[in-house]
Amino acid sequence: MGRELNFSYKSHILKKTNKSNMDVRRRWVTYEKILDEMALLGEFKKIDEIKYRITDGENDKKVFTEVLDKIKDKGVRLNLLTNSI
Repeated sequence: MGRELNFSYKSHILKKTNKSNMDVRRRWVTYEKILDEMALLGEFKKIDEIKYRITDGENDKKVFTEVLDKIKDKGVRLNLLTNSI
């Protein structure tokens, strides 16, 4: 299931960013950095939750905000990235 979810998520990102303006592309780059930081913290279930919800059509900013609010110890970098969305 993980591969299928990752493929669906990457396809969704490509659709969102293809022919989009720079603000949209920057936002998705930030989201990818957030997911990388979450992986370093071992928050794999929350990463999957984000990917599922976004590929199901939920608002990306809302999803990231809600899921990131559940993480207690974010660390400096993740806090900075969280504040930038």
